[in-house]
Amino acid sequence: MDLTPRLAVEKVLYRLALRHAGAVPIARVFLELPFSLEEIEDHADKVADGRSVVRNDFGEFLTYEFPELSRQMPTVPDDCPVCFGEIGEGITVGGEEVRQPLICDTCYAGLRKQHKTEPDPSMMGKLAHFFTGEEEQEDLTAVAAIEHEIFFIGLRAQLDPFTHTTIAAQSRRPAEQIKERLDRMAARRYVKLGLLPSGDAVAYTFPPELDYPKHHYERLEGKRATGRLRPATGRIEDGIQRGITAEPVGDEPPSEPAKPLPKVTARPKKAPLKITIKSKRDRPTS
Repeated sequence: MDLTPRLAVEKVLYRLALRHAGAVPIARVFLELPFSLEEIEDHADKVADGRSVVRNDFGEFLTYEFPELSRQMPTVPDDCPVCFGEIGEGITVGGEEVRQPLICDTCYAGLRKQHKTEPDPSMMGKLAHFFTGEEEQEDLTAVAAIEHEIFFIGLRAQLDPFTHTTIAAQSRRPAEQIKERLDRMAARRYVKLGLLPSGDAVAYTFPPELDYPKHHYERLEGKRATGRLRPATGRIEDGIQRGITAEPVGDEPPSEPAKPLPKVTARPKKAPLKITIKSKRDRPTS
């Protein structure tokens, strides 16, 4: 089975539905995958059939609901929903345990690399500038990067609601770019637009009960090279075990084996040069 963005979104969506009684905000799916919110929405809409999976457009946040799972409490597996591999040991930050990522490092790295090298042309057309009306198309990887940064900074600050200046003060991106992206996210109900309690500034609110540990965010930037290996074919095979192939996790190409150093031999020692100086009396006369 091919490791594709659509498959990953579907499996993450179903696994989260098992954990959250059948109701999953799209922002929660977003925190587990290296894609932009609109890409995830596009793939999630293909999963929703209006019966077993329903798109809820009437709440504060865009949510996908699973009516059957809301009426029962099945056992939730603790493996990777994409490859069924083990997630690994618990993660601690500053001595405190944080939640595990949903998909393993191997699958995440494969999806991130695929996202950079093979952008979806249909999604590129949908990501024209929203407010300016320009025809310029935004790079999907760049869109995903700024959206993940907004969620990471905003959730780390633990402010609810928050302003775009809160994000800009902790980011190297222009404040105008951050505000434009937040306004677009609010228009599509990924976050909620409102006012500060004082009523003097526009503010935004994330869906409840979200967190974005630094460990998870570093995977997006490719800084969590764990030494695990991923399938060289980019495919998920039955019974595959991670860590047995030759292609490393991360963006760097596999290093070539070191070439043997040339053999150096010492030069043979020469006999010392003997110089004898004769006196004038001993020199021959012509």
